[in-house]
Amino acid sequence: MADVSGGTARRPASMEQPRLSTGEVVAYGSGDLAFNLYFTFCSLFLLYFYTDVLGLSASVAGLIIMAALVWEGITDPAMGVIASRTRSRFGSYRPYLLFGSPVLALVFVAMFLPLDLSDNALAAFCLATHILFRTVYTVVNIPFVALSARMSADSLARSRLAGARMLFAILTGLFLAAATLPLVARFGGGRDGFLWVATLYAAIATLVLLNCFRKTSEAIGEAPDAHPTFGAMLRAVRSNRVFLLLLGATLVGSVGYAMGGKALLYYMKYYAGSEETITIGLTVSLAAAALSMLLWVRMTQRIGKRAVWLSGIAISATANILVFALAPKAGPLLYSLLALSGVGNAAFVLTFWSMLPDTVEVGEWQTGLRAEGALVGFLAFTQKVALGVGTGLIGILLDLIGYVPNVQQTPEALTNIRGLATLAPALMAIGAGLFIYFYPLDTRTHGRLVRAIAWRSARRRAAPSTTDMDN
Repeated sequence: MADVSGGTARRPASMEQPRLSTGEVVAYGSGDLAFNLYFTFCSLFLLYFYTDVLGLSASVAGLIIMAALVWEGITDPAMGVIASRTRSRFGSYRPYLLFGSPVLALVFVAMFLPLDLSDNALAAFCLATHILFRTVYTVVNIPFVALSARMSADSLARSRLAGARMLFAILTGLFLAAATLPLVARFGGGRDGFLWVATLYAAIATLVLLNCFRKTSEAIGEAPDAHPTFGAMLRAVRSNRVFLLLLGATLVGSVGYAMGGKALLYYMKYYAGSEETITIGLTVSLAAAALSMLLWVRMTQRIGKRAVWLSGIAISATANILVFALAPKAGPLLYSLLALSGVGNAAFVLTFWSMLPDTVEVGEWQTGLRAEGALVGFLAFTQKVALGVGTGLIGILLDLIGYVPNVQQTPEALTNIRGLATLAPALMAIGAGLFIYFYPLDTRTHGRLVRAIAWRSARRRAAPSTTDMDN
């Protein structure tokens, strides 16, 4: 899709940017409503759909999801480079929202087609459709994430964009947690119910992404003739120490996030209460996260993104450890601890996506190359591989501890499920915090960096004119 036209939707590269309007912030943030109708739906319910609806073994289902996520991770860096090199009258990143969103909806629905297949054929079909979905998801999502670095160079403005994204993401997750299983039941339950719900969500997501395309713009970017090679982008990534610290935190934290999120559903169903408890627990956790998001946005302005991330780790890890130690069943204690964990997780997701675009200017200062597409691609690669590994581990470990779908679990299996749902994410979150502890970039430093890049760019633009006058 590179070089689709000679026009451009961007003004010449400059660090002096107009203030983002509320409409632009909301339009961009709403893109995460669409993507989380896909991503969070799969994170919360796809493993459950494979095991308890389709009847696949937990290990097979986990390996299918792991393989698809690893494949998505492999394609993410390539898509980042392709998007960065794209030139069109719509910009580098926005065209993928326009042309990719309808295709994404179709392949998402295909994963839930109620086909009557043998066990091996069913597993092959699930693997093929999931890989296809993840491929198209990459094509649309990577440009969307990179777009924030082109909308503004101001760190606090990016916090607003990230805050809007995460607020929409958490509200969407809240809706999915509260409404998905009841909607599946209302549409007939089982395979047919999941198909109709997937169709509904895909239609909504498509409309939202098309609106996001229409109401956003790429205000800054490379010169129109800049076509950095893959090698140049790879060198820019490898030399960006600030980005590499974020990458390490993402790797460790995402493994724990995937393990805890998947195992929590089994904890809620088989230990804490019943299948209905899943809806209540997820709703409480995500509601607390949504209510705390605006507070965390304000806190990033007061104490910085690094401190907010570390605070979130302390809160969520403490809540998870208490759930394991106290082993509460459905009731006020469990729901209070899940709410506390949700508050901590909100700090993580906000700062994670807010820090990423700030690393673009670090790399630009070092190499002269704005490689936001490549940075997003490599970070997404790490995240997807980590999520895939975490999901695959849960599937394998569930089989190893003797989990059997839709029956009463043994006491040993319940204890292990509780540990997977709580101790694994707590320990991994602490591990991620060790990377973020050494993260050096704050709002003041980033602001100086942006001004320095603008000064250097101005000097370079002025240099030819000075030479001409001397001649």
